Amino acid sequence: MVFWMSKELTCPMCLSRLSGREVGGGFALGQDSDLLVRMKGKHIIQAEIHSCQTCRFSGFARDFSINSTPEMGVEFRTRVTPLLATAPSVPPAAPFPDIQYYWAYHSADFLKRPSLALGLLLLRAYWCLRLPPTSNLPATELDMRRERYLPACVEHLRQSLRGSRNPHLYYLLGELCRRLEMFEDSVAYFEKFLRRPAAARYLQLATLKLMAAARERDGRERTMEEILYDHKSKEFYDSLSE
Repeated sequence: MVFWMSKELTCPMCLSRLSGREVGGGFALGQDSDLLVRMKGKHIIQAEIHSCQTCRFSGFARDFSINSTPEMGVEFRTRVTPLLATAPSVPPAAPFPDIQYYWAYHSADFLKRPSLALGLLLLRAYWCLRLPPTSNLPATELDMRRERYLPACVEHLRQSLRGSRNPHLYYLLGELCRRLEMFEDSVAYFEKFLRRPAAARYLQLATLKLMAAARERDGRERTMEEILYDHKSKEFYDSLSE
């Protein structure tokens, strides 16, 4: 369940008015190994992105408060809006949340947002593939969208490592590379993560098993519960201390 307050927004690229949301929070039920926090019902990430139905500019509520110029609006509508028209949802029909994040990614790229912000938007688009209504699409469509989002997400996150002090980016890259079956890269990022003492302890434990999976060329999606609490986990961690 997600809590939010309604608010009016103005698109900075075409000045259209739209109804938006200020999201307050929700209840977590668990976590997947790529750090998606699972929730009951509508997920908080599905309520955070807003899209203009006229020009398809998309982003968080704060992105609709940027200082723009008429020239920027013309350039966006000329260069970016036609690109977003290839997405499989046409206004006034509401786009699926993953498509909104894809539009937000291109909107953020237009605004020259840093690589980390671009990568995280694509990561959320990828997360949405596990959430209804997107998760109800045919498998072939989900595979196509996965190939659209995930490789580009990894590339942007790689670019963001330069100068970053966030150790969890290495974990995330290790897990996303494992899912892309880039197993050597996955192991390398996991090893770099384990060398950073500030990393969260539960992620260090998860990394040991995920790194073993990468070495076995296993790219399956996993949950933290499967990794940390299945009946084999205790035997696995006990063996590390022998």
